[in-house]
Amino acid sequence: MKYSLLCSTIMAFLFALATRSIAGVGIPDISVIGQLRTFLNDDPADINRNRGQISFDESELVFDAALNPYARGTFVFAVADGGIEVEEGYLTLNRGLPNGLLVKAGKYRVGFGKLNPAHPHAYPFIERFRVLAAYLPGDEAYNEIGGQLSYRLPLPGDLSSTLSADVLQGNSFHTDTLDMSRDASRPALLGRWSNFFGIGGESSMEVGLSATQGVNNVDFKSKTSVLGVDAKVKLRFSPLKVLVLQGEFLALDHEHATRDSATGNVTKDHLRPVGGYVFADYTTQKRYNVGAKYERFQRAESGKPWDQSVGVFAGLALMEETTLFRVNWDRFMPDGGDAYNTYTLQVVFSMGPHKAHQF
Repeated sequence: MKYSLLCSTIMAFLFALATRSIAGVGIPDISVIGQLRTFLNDDPADINRNRGQISFDESELVFDAALNPYARGTFVFAVADGGIEVEEGYLTLNRGLPNGLLVKAGKYRVGFGKLNPAHPHAYPFIERFRVLAAYLPGDEAYNEIGGQLSYRLPLPGDLSSTLSADVLQGNSFHTDTLDMSRDASRPALLGRWSNFFGIGGESSMEVGLSATQGVNNVDFKSKTSVLGVDAKVKLRFSPLKVLVLQGEFLALDHEHATRDSATGNVTKDHLRPVGGYVFADYTTQKRYNVGAKYERFQRAESGKPWDQSVGVFAGLALMEETTLFRVNWDRFMPDGGDAYNTYTLQVVFSMGPHKAHQF
């Protein structure tokens, strides 16, 4: 009996050591997402006007895993034109902090509004709205290195209200800075207040307010600020029929600094354009969706001319969400320029648990 007890104790000890040794060594979920696109436009300024083109857009490699019961790690690599770069790489602390606080740190798509945090392959349409590209910093998205602290307010019922604050590196704001100062560190700030509540059973609505500010010229300390108000309504008519209505209004305040070459005095003036977008997306039978979109915004330049675009889109998921086909028509109408149409067919295919899901 003593021998059996000793053997049981030794086996329990070895099992504990083995469990501890592999606790932090888990195989992450690995996904690959590819995007093939063919398109045609009648833009007079395009050398390939009225000629069909084929593009294999960037692919994504996604690595995601729980590091322990408190933390999760995520990496998203973008592969395009023979190169690879870290599009996102961040750590999230989902529990264990006082008062239910959550922490996110690393490189990530910043949580301004509803569309910027999501990858374009998750949109029901193909291209992101031009107003986001015109007003938010960054080339393809507002993507920065930084940290976020968020807190969910304790509200009764099905109400959910979350406050978040980000401290970011801020380099994507440096549009007016001289090349020698472009990499200088000047932090940017972002805050968001998001509110979610149910509407008559299974339908829901979310309203958010976002604000961010960073330095656009390190030499003259001029700043750029963006304020955004967004709303998303999801009307569920049945388990298979869902209508999503979403819109966002943005206001840009770009402080431009210039120095008089004769006197050396620095003057600052403000450019304050506004604009926004709306779209409707109707999904039926889970596999099909159709929708329409519209945007109108002022360009961030002298005179603030108004540009606008209108479009329709449709999608089909083959049996499940690993293969999506999308068609899109977009008509862009620039103020003072020639309007033109773009027709696009896109195929999004994915392998692994991170699906190219519908929006």
